[in-house]
Amino acid sequence: MILLPLFLFQSAVPASDGSLPTIDEVQFSECIKQAEIDAPSAVAQASEWTQKGGGYLARACHGYALATDFKFDLAIPLLSEAARGAEAKKDGRAARFWAQAGNAAIAIGELDVALNALDRARATASLFPSERADIEIDRARTLVGLNRNGEAEAALTTARSLAPENATAWLLSATLARRENKLPDALAFIQTAAPLSPRDPAVALEAGNIAIAAGDETSARKQWEQVIAIAPKSRQADSARAQLAALGSSTAPPKDGQSR
Repeated sequence: MILLPLFLFQSAVPASDGSLPTIDEVQFSECIKQAEIDAPSAVAQASEWTQKGGGYLARACHGYALATDFKFDLAIPLLSEAARGAEAKKDGRAARFWAQAGNAAIAIGELDVALNALDRARATASLFPSERADIEIDRARTLVGLNRNGEAEAALTTARSLAPENATAWLLSATLARRENKLPDALAFIQTAAPLSPRDPAVALEAGNIAIAAGDETSARKQWEQVIAIAPKSRQADSARAQLAALGSSTAPPKDGQSR
């Protein structure tokens, strides 16, 4: 499931000169809040607002609400229209709307569409470093899907530089390095990710994957058991159980949910 980053949509706030936000900005802010609470209701409201001439902000919220309701195919064109409208008005949020369109395209496997949108987003100067890092992470995912691993590595290098505190950048770097059989790099990356996100089952799962690839069965078992202890009902736990079963281990966690 693709999570929809909230940084892409700024709430209505007073302008730098202290003036109050416009009616459209207030309506946009309220629409985004409604999408978080009741996406179908926000879709209906945003659609009506769009039909009444709400412009690119109405389209942005309409697209966001659709994406929040997992209707990614319908969200992409609306978010793209919002991005173009914002560009025409020299609104710095254009980059964020492009990024959201790319995020939605990844969710349904439209990788060429995703990469085009993400590249348009990263071409602007209106993003914070942490936002740029998120875009580079999404670009890396897209590029891996397009079998362009070298470019994906470069995107992740940029993401780590922009946001060294972003555990996902280190985790994905570790996964890609392991797949490329660059085990020393993979180990270094996952060792950085672990303290940044110590309760993330995906990090523990990947640590086990790297350990087994390096021939360290003991560490692999420990990491996979930790996955089950952290999130016993997660898909990562299912993967960990399968890996442990392949090693001939009993995969059922104790009744108290703690690893042995």
